[in-house]
Amino acid sequence: MKISFLEKFSYGLGDMACNLFWALIGTFAAIFYTDYFGIAAVEAATMLLVIRCIDICFDVVIGAIADRTKTPYGRFRPWILYGAIPFCIIGFITFFTPEFTGGSKLLYAYITYGAFMLMYSVVNVPYGALMGVMSSRPDERTSISAYRNILAQVGCFVVYGSTLTFVEYFSQTYSPQSAFSIVVGIYALITFASLILCFLNTRERVEPVHEEKNRISDDIKDLSRNKPWIFLTLAGISMLFFTVIHSSLTAYYAKYYVATLEMIGDRQFFHIEGTFFGQSISWETFSSLLLSIGAIITIIGTLLVKPIVTKYGKRNVWMGCFVLASIASVSFAFIPRTSLGLIVLMQILFTICIGPTGFIMWSMYADVADDSEVKTGRRATGLVYSSATMAQKLGNTISGSLGLYALGAIGFVANDINMSQHTKNGIAQIFAWLPLIASACGIAALIFYQLDSKTVEENARKLNEMKSLIRK
Repeated sequence: MKISFLEKFSYGLGDMACNLFWALIGTFAAIFYTDYFGIAAVEAATMLLVIRCIDICFDVVIGAIADRTKTPYGRFRPWILYGAIPFCIIGFITFFTPEFTGGSKLLYAYITYGAFMLMYSVVNVPYGALMGVMSSRPDERTSISAYRNILAQVGCFVVYGSTLTFVEYFSQTYSPQSAFSIVVGIYALITFASLILCFLNTRERVEPVHEEKNRISDDIKDLSRNKPWIFLTLAGISMLFFTVIHSSLTAYYAKYYVATLEMIGDRQFFHIEGTFFGQSISWETFSSLLLSIGAIITIIGTLLVKPIVTKYGKRNVWMGCFVLASIASVSFAFIPRTSLGLIVLMQILFTICIGPTGFIMWSMYADVADDSEVKTGRRATGLVYSSATMAQKLGNTISGSLGLYALGAIGFVANDINMSQHTKNGIAQIFAWLPLIASACGIAALIFYQLDSKTVEENARKLNEMKSLIRK
C-alpha cells in the first residue's frame, strides 16, 4: 500500500517535534550549563555522562514494553499521545534556571536533565518504531525516512537559527537565564502541537507474523546475536558522536576562537573582527548562522543523495559521507579566524556530506527489524528501534562529555576575559580534529555490516509469503 503525503508529512512532524529538544540538548546543553546556568565545564561533563549512561538502559525497556502494547490505537502511537504533555513540561523545566547556588544547582541539573532524558525515551522510542509498522514495502520506508530526516532538520534549523538569536533579543528585557527559558517555552508549545498531529494522521499496518508471548529476555538474546543490528548500532553511535561533537562545539568555536572578548566599563562583550558580506556580526548570530546553514544543507543533501543511495547502496554511501565530511572537518584547523566566508563554506561542505546519513540510518533499522523477524520468527520493532535511540543518546553522551572534558583539559573557563591564545587555539583544534575519532569508528562498523539491498528485498518477500500462509 502506498502511504499518502499527509501521513508521511505528519510522521515527519513527530521527529521535528523531538528535534526541537534534541537539537537543543545536543547543541546547546553544554554552553547552557556552563555559560547560563553557571556550572563548571567538568561538572557539567560528568553530569551529562552519568545521566545518559543510566538513561540508555531505559530505552531497551521502553522498546520491549512498546512491542507488547495492544490498544485500539496500535502498539506505538499511544505512547506519542500520552507522553506529549509530560515530555514538553519536563523539557521546559530542564532549561529553567532557579536561583540556586553550589550543590543545589548541580542537584537540580541532575534531576531535571535525568527526568527529561527518560521522557524523551518514552516518546521517541515508540515514535521511531512506528515507521517500521507503517508499511512493509522497503521503498515506502525509505520515502518515509526521507520525510522524517527532512522535517527533523526543519526542527534543527529552528533551534540552530533561533535559540541564541532570540536569547540575545529577550535578554534586552530579561536576564539571559530567563530569556533562555522563554525560548524553550515556545519550543515546548510547538512540540506538543506537532506530536498530536503525528498521532492523529499516522496508522500502524504491519502486524507480526506470530503473536506468541515470548519473553523480553528472549528478544534481547536474539538481538545480541544479530550482527547487522550490532554493527548498525555502532555506526549510529559513531555518526551521532561525529555530528554532535561538531555542533555542540560550534558555539564555543564562534564565541571564544572567532570572536574576541573585551571589557567595556563593567560589562563583557564579544566582537568578531571580520565581517560577513561587509556587515559586522555578533558571535551569537555567527554561531546561529553556522548551525542553521547546516540544517538547510542537510535537507538539500537528503534530496540529492536519495538517487545515489538507490544506485550504490545505503552502506557504501554512508561510508563515503564519513570520509568527505572528515576532510571538511579537518579544514577548520587551518582557516584563519577572520575568514568568515571560508568558515561558512567549510560548514556547508561538512553538512552536505554528513547530514543525509540520518535518513539512511533510520531506513536501515527497518531493514534490520525485517531481517530479525525472518531469522527468529518474532518481530521486535520497538526493541530494534530502541537501540537507535540508544545510539543517539550514547553518541550524544560521548560527544557532549568528551568535548567538555577536552575544553577543561586545555584550561577553558567560561567568559574568561584573560583567556590565553593557547586555549583559544586549542578550542579550534578540538573542534576540527575530535570528530575524526567517531568517523574512523563509524567506517569500521559499516565495513562489517553485510545486509545488502538484495537481502533486504528477499526478506520483504519472505515476510509477505509467511503472512499469506497464515491468512490461509
